[in-house]
Amino acid sequence: MIAQLNKAYLFAKPSKVVPRLLSYFFYEGRPATTRGQWFNPITFRVLKNASHSNQIPECESPVFITGTGRSGSTILGLVLSMHPDVGFLNEPKALWFVANPKDDLIGSYSNGDALYFMNANDATPAISSNVKSIYSSYLQISSSKRIVDKFPEMIFRIEYLNTIFNNPKYLFLFRNPWSTIASTAIWSNQHTNVAKHEDWWGVNNRKWNLLLEQVVTHDPHLSKYKKEIEKFVSQTDKAAVEWIATMNQGLKMMELFPEKIMPVKYEDLAGDPEKNLKAICDFIQLSPSSEFIDFSKKNIHPTEPHNQIAIHPLLSAPIADLCLKLGYKF
Repeated sequence: MIAQLNKAYLFAKPSKVVPRLLSYFFYEGRPATTRGQWFNPITFRVLKNASHSNQIPECESPVFITGTGRSGSTILGLVLSMHPDVGFLNEPKALWFVANPKDDLIGSYSNGDALYFMNANDATPAISSNVKSIYSSYLQISSSKRIVDKFPEMIFRIEYLNTIFNNPKYLFLFRNPWSTIASTAIWSNQHTNVAKHEDWWGVNNRKWNLLLEQVVTHDPHLSKYKKEIEKFVSQTDKAAVEWIATMNQGLKMMELFPEKIMPVKYEDLAGDPEKNLKAICDFIQLSPSSEFIDFSKKNIHPTEPHNQIAIHPLLSAPIADLCLKLGYKF
């Protein structure tokens, strides 16, 4: 569906349809494995023009939904987008690529160098200015006051974002490993483009290779097994590696920036949307809205956890350790 606009969303908040379409067509871009890439030149023209705008209104306190994909981040973003003050950007990778070409982990727009980790040194004055100008232009055309940017990999770029913005907030969303890993593997198999060599792991395995070289190399659980992990071909095993690396990064960032990062357990959110959304609103300094509370109750539902699935033996102990730290008992 275009811009994640289903019937429930259309009927719940018709006034949000136009901002979602503006996000989809002119700010998010169409990455590899998706349709409509013919529209990207128009998107890039809009973004480049926006990068030179006058940065009014201010965009100093965006909210980033981070973690791993397939963890409920899209529905959380859509729920928050119901708030009258919020403009929602769903993985605006074109936006971030225009601001910084090293952002493209997938290889949708470039085959040049890319970085998983970014820190304060990567947030040059020019990049910071471009990002804030584009964000400000989106606030203006969407009539919003706050931006919620769903971009899971931003958990690896907290210091970078902290340098660009004065008061960013982060929701570190996670879901139990078996549901996340199974969903990632299924998605990748269903969206594989054999002719273009594209799947969840990017064009020609680009994202996987970057994960191996830049993240696994430094991961406390995985680094000693890097040579064995390099041989993985199973979608399930690769998804498990991504989950482990991302959870470790999230836990590390929560220790470093506890005032900026809130852990959000998807199972808790689905079990009691109202309670958890009110806690999220308190953390991100957003007044609770009955509209998105009502929408969440109708559209976020508890699901049975996926049964434990077969993975490479090297990954079992890291997953078990992380499950204990994240509050999962299997």
